[in-house]
Amino acid sequence: MTNPLKGEIEIELGGQTYKCRLTIDSLVKIEDELDAGILELASNISQAKVRLRTLVVVLKYAMRGGGNDFDDRKIKQILTNTGIIPASAAVAQLLADSLTDPEQKEEGSYAKKPQEMTG
Repeated sequence: MTNPLKGEIEIELGGQTYKCRLTIDSLVKIEDELDAGILELASNISQAKVRLRTLVVVLKYAMRGGGNDFDDRKIKQILTNTGIIPASAAVAQLLADSLTDPEQKEEGSYAKKPQEMTG
């Protein structure tokens, strides 16, 4: 079972459910390894401008954060079993969920207005 307050998210790939978690540290590692900002990566994936290497790297760190001891080889096998399009959609959702404040999701507002932040 996942804990959304800790940033844990479940994703389904190839008929299996995996617990994932992207911490700030893992997001920094993803950015460093792919030489691109995390928002840029999320945007590219959502626009179908995704490289397989991006999927492998994001899934590797997300799954490791969820307690899975997976390397690139295991992630590539999961991608093979899943298919590129479903895997891309799962990674896009994973990034969106990881980058969104759970409280703001519940309120239906992703950006507070300046007056709301001060008062």
